[in-house]
Amino acid sequence: MDNFIMASTKYYILIEELIPFVHNLVKETCELVTITDYMQDPDRYAEKIEGIIRLVGSPIVSKSLRDERFLSKMPNVKVVVSLGAGTDILNLPLLWKKGIPVATTGKINSGVTAEHGFMLLMASARSLKQAMVAAASPESFVTFRLNNNGIRLLGSTLGIIGLGSVGYFVAEKAAAFKMNILYHNRTRRSQEDENKVQAKYCETIEKLLSQSDFVMLCVPLTDHTKYLIGAKELKLMKPSAVIINISRGDVVDQDALVKALQEGTIGGAALDVMKPEPLPPDHPLLHMPNVIVTPHIAGATREVMQELWSTGVTNLLAGLKGNPMPNELECPIP
Repeated sequence: MDNFIMASTKYYILIEELIPFVHNLVKETCELVTITDYMQDPDRYAEKIEGIIRLVGSPIVSKSLRDERFLSKMPNVKVVVSLGAGTDILNLPLLWKKGIPVATTGKINSGVTAEHGFMLLMASARSLKQAMVAAASPESFVTFRLNNNGIRLLGSTLGIIGLGSVGYFVAEKAAAFKMNILYHNRTRRSQEDENKVQAKYCETIEKLLSQSDFVMLCVPLTDHTKYLIGAKELKLMKPSAVIINISRGDVVDQDALVKALQEGTIGGAALDVMKPEPLPPDHPLLHMPNVIVTPHIAGATREVMQELWSTGVTNLLAGLKGNPMPNELECPIP
């Protein structure tokens, strides 16, 4: 009987999948329900779910959290926690209208996101994807060495669109390679910040695009930044330039990008984010030699994922107990 009482007082939490590390963090207080189990038998769990914790990049949970019909079936949800800093996949007005507080985990993964972005830049500069193919082919091995014209980073120009926490980490790495750094931001950084990385402010995106050898997108997805880069912007870039996207897939008009790559308007692309995720196996971007695609992993390393989950669980348990969440988003609705 005691065991039954303990089990019945646990919070039911909707989660993408069972992760041993997370289970160990909450096993005394929470019962984890995977999205798969929920979808298979919603009547069993709908009224029990009190919290939702989601990871950026989970298409099923992300879509569900924007659907009022989905949320209306779970009348007892008290809190939603989203791992990462982005909020574009959350229907915040709907959640707040329902009185559900929302927390993110802040900028924990900004540094590793920047590392991944710079890795994509370096891999693109030295044609790593093509080089790996050539290394496995006796016919191409020597030819590639003789004809590959990789781009030297020293003296090259990197244009960063969005010099927030991620963008600034990218700029620090570029400065170490003695690259010329241009940036465009909603608000200009301080003179001190600019001087530390020798970054020059561009008042317009157009000016940045026309001068850059590499363009790195580090902006959040908002109504203002959706399709920020389209056919017109791509035509402003150098024919040899590479665009790198570590923000969100919808920041780039993907059809326009494919066309620009096919027609040689730009030299290449490196993408950690796309639309949809994952791309269909026959999508052109997956089969172009001058395009690198990674599966939305820029913000994920073993250490960072543990910190993200730990912070997410801390917020979740605080919210379930009716306490302020350390990373709670400010709700503008009275």
